[in-house]
Amino acid sequence: MINRRREEMTSPLIQRYTIDLSTPGCTPGSEWYRASIRIEEDITEVLPYLNAVLKGRLDYNDKAHILLWESEDRTRYAFRPHEIAVAPVFSREEAKDLADEIVNLINDIWSRRAEIPPKFEGKKPLPNVLDILKLLPKTNCRECGFPTCMAFAAALRNDSAQRSRCPHLVEDAYLKLTH
Repeated sequence: MINRRREEMTSPLIQRYTIDLSTPGCTPGSEWYRASIRIEEDITEVLPYLNAVLKGRLDYNDKAHILLWESEDRTRYAFRPHEIAVAPVFSREEAKDLADEIVNLINDIWSRRAEIPPKFEGKKPLPNVLDILKLLPKTNCRECGFPTCMAFAAALRNDSAQRSRCPHLVEDAYLKLTH
């Protein structure tokens, strides 16, 4: 029984998969494709570990078993129990490379899951623009490049990378609001 448990911990979660390419329904005639990696095995159990480890923009819905990830190179992934959707993909070769990379990553995380605390929470909803405005000086100094603090707050709501543009924004207060 001990050997079996050790084997279960080290055997790859994903062993077989297929890849389908399709044009995105929302942009017919697009130069890019959507790749669908169909997986025989159910990957539901690895999703909280991926949620804990992956870097970039993430949103996880534990009840629906869906993890959305936008990687640092802006590739978007949607993980479901038997499928991983990837976009944009520009060729069949790129789809194969991305599929191999993501399957290897999932199998690696699965093999190390005993060392990784799972994360079951998704991201917090976007903060209200007025709540962000409360963190700003309200002087409309334009040091951030926006005409008003309200305009900067609206931009910051949708793109947290903008936060470094305001020298008066207290980073800890902003992170507390958004995380």
